[in-house]
Amino acid sequence: MQVCFSRAKIYLVVIVFMQMASEKRVFKSELRKFSFLAPFSLEQLEEIAETAPKLSLKKNAVVFRQGDHSAGMYLILAGGVKVEREDFDGGTICVGELSGYQVFGEFAILSREPHRVTVTTAEDSELLLIDRPMMLDIIQKSTPEQVLEIFSTLSDQMRAASEREFENELSRRTLAAQMEAEKQRALTQMVAGVAHEINTPLSVINTAVNIMARELASPVEVTIQRAADIAESLELMRLNVERAARLVQDFKKISVSQLKDERELFDISEAIEETVGLVLVSLKRSQVQVKFQNKLASEEKKWMGYRSFLSQVVINLLTNVERYAYPKGVGGIAEVTIRLEDDRHYCLTVKDNGRGISKQDQAHIFEPFFTTGRSNGGTGLGLAIVHNLVTNALNGEITLKSEVGQGTEFIVIFPRLILE
Repeated sequence: MQVCFSRAKIYLVVIVFMQMASEKRVFKSELRKFSFLAPFSLEQLEEIAETAPKLSLKKNAVVFRQGDHSAGMYLILAGGVKVEREDFDGGTICVGELSGYQVFGEFAILSREPHRVTVTTAEDSELLLIDRPMMLDIIQKSTPEQVLEIFSTLSDQMRAASEREFENELSRRTLAAQMEAEKQRALTQMVAGVAHEINTPLSVINTAVNIMARELASPVEVTIQRAADIAESLELMRLNVERAARLVQDFKKISVSQLKDERELFDISEAIEETVGLVLVSLKRSQVQVKFQNKLASEEKKWMGYRSFLSQVVINLLTNVERYAYPKGVGGIAEVTIRLEDDRHYCLTVKDNGRGISKQDQAHIFEPFFTTGRSNGGTGLGLAIVHNLVTNALNGEITLKSEVGQGTEFIVIFPRLILE
């Protein structure tokens, strides 16, 4: 019985050893898939497999941060990583994403400079770390041809990484410029609408002035009827002067806020109502009516945030309603509502009963340049701007509910206090 147990133990050890040997062969064949390791012999790959640390990291784990000093090159065995860096304004720029059998950190291993990017895992990942001493040992044991091949491959990888970063930066700057142009276009359309709207009270004022001038042209006795006509003309003038002044003041608040991105304490419901009022001026030509519902108590209205970003979100969402929900001037109703989501967050919704958005298009609706209405003047940037403002400037999130033929509702959740 004892002999049988010993044989069983030996058999088990042999199986385990064979499995380990098989795994090692598989691992070495996996290493062959990295262009950097392609010129290496099996013995060199076996040494790397035995000595290089293997890291198993969960999703969103930080591999290294921008500015860190760590001379290590990482090989992605499984999973993937995202590469980001800070811009001059302290914002985060996505440089790119890498997946299986790609390499990163090669620049740091060839120089003693700090990392220029931050790398975090995009999913559960396995990485192989080759540090500077190990790299030097590999080079010392390699033939001259292998050394040349190593540096040629590293050079190609670094050049490709630089090209990716340059292309991403160029795309980002181009998109930023086009978004700014779209923002200015929306403001210009509002200027045209306000200018047109101001013509109405000015025309009424001009008519009232002419009536008064006629009544007062000759020095005749002022009858009760003449006095009533003059009083009516004065009242018309007063009401329309107030209307024109209100339009100008509301537009001034919004237009000035677009030129500065300053955090301030203000009445959020009042700011939204002012913006809705001005946008409504330009929506009249499309027969779109806007109903604003303020569901905030008086003590809930004070918001520490950015007036300019909030107004831009409202402007773009309502412009989207005009262009896509009720195209070709068919007209309809849009409902804008502000309420508390909870004690710490506001909920802003813009809802219509228009055409709706297909499930297929909903997946791309916030992507830059995606539009189904390019023939109607759409640029595909309006909702991309909204998404960018909500997620970055307002520290919030935006979602939508929509069914074809049943309308669309955009839901924006953002904090009552936005920290600097």
